[in-house]
Amino acid sequence: MTLRSVFLICLLIPLGCSNCLEDQQLVPLECRPGEKQVCNHHGEVFTSLYPDNPPTLPGECTFGLRTCTFQGWSECVGAKGPVEEICDGLDNDCVDGIDNQFPEQYQLCGFVEGADYGVGICTPGVMKCEGGELTCDGHVGPVEETCDGLDNNCNGSVDEGVANTTAIVCYEGPEGTMAVGECRAGVRYCTDGGFDVPCDGQILPDIEACDDKDNDCDGIIDEGFDTRGVDLVFVIDISSSFDQEIESMIQGIAPLLEDPITSRFRFGLIAVGTATNGELRSPYMYSTMVSNFVPADEFLEILEDARAIPSAGQEPTIDTMFWTMRLYPFSWRLTAQKVIITMTDEIAQTILGKDCNEINDIAIEDGFELFVFALEPHHNTFLDCVNGQNRRLFTPAANSETVFLQIRRIFDDLCIDR
Repeated sequence: MTLRSVFLICLLIPLGCSNCLEDQQLVPLECRPGEKQVCNHHGEVFTSLYPDNPPTLPGECTFGLRTCTFQGWSECVGAKGPVEEICDGLDNDCVDGIDNQFPEQYQLCGFVEGADYGVGICTPGVMKCEGGELTCDGHVGPVEETCDGLDNNCNGSVDEGVANTTAIVCYEGPEGTMAVGECRAGVRYCTDGGFDVPCDGQILPDIEACDDKDNDCDGIIDEGFDTRGVDLVFVIDISSSFDQEIESMIQGIAPLLEDPITSRFRFGLIAVGTATNGELRSPYMYSTMVSNFVPADEFLEILEDARAIPSAGQEPTIDTMFWTMRLYPFSWRLTAQKVIITMTDEIAQTILGKDCNEINDIAIEDGFELFVFALEPHHNTFLDCVNGQNRRLFTPAANSETVFLQIRRIFDDLCIDR
């Protein structure tokens, strides 16, 4: 027992005690009363973390605190760990985003007793979670028969009891695929007294694409995309106003380069803001292709060296996206996903007169996936570049762990390792 501990204990003994140091009933305290420590839902303690400002965890997960009393350490209070995901507008499992998976999702729904969902207009719905509520999306049930050439009451007959039959429902896809995934029935319109015409409006099974849809109508979404390679170009604004964020970006990217998920990745690097104002270096103004595609281990060294690239001039990020897709001599692979991640603290800029709508059209035409890190007030200037999808816009962070988690979310959006 230290002298300080003895002193603290003596404070609790009546003043009449004249020989407390010799009192054999003294008990050493386990810790200093009032002291706090960070802990998690397993009860693990993290003495390296500051109790006054514990780190933020993904989703609903949080660290807790335990407090020292005269009886010893308390239980861990306030810690919350991952639980099974449910449809409640929250990230319960603290991993893959909000309402991303729960038992009812993607189940067929809306069936009406007596209706034949293999004929007519009747189509089952699919359970989806939107806005924290579970809804039956896309269900079409039986209604009163009308003269429209469709089997409205889904009993196998078209326009029965109604004059002027005009059309019949049709579907030419494999058995069991109608109303599964994206597949839908169509209509054959009565022409020249018969129905020997194409099935208009039907949607048949197609090649599966990475779009969060069941394109081949087999009941599974985006299967087969976890084995494809990825060619990824980072376009980084190296202006001095972005120094702190650049460092966090580099530190956030670096751990991903050692993650097994990037074993089929190749990385390239573009630096924006590398020429003095007024200097026009055709065809790439204020932008430099630092590296063509290299494996992850080589790219880590290139990324570290990027700190030394001198900065100057403007940051025409819109033009740089165009140059990266169409002009810079990157060795894009035909079978790989082509990804460009732009990181800047400026609004979307151009010196060539291009706009985000043109960039988005090229990305769609050439099969590129675009993502942007920009200050939140500037998000609206990049929105059209990323096909109007807010989930493809991120805010640069000075915290490298936040950057790491943001880029992992991008990988999830690319159907990698789902």
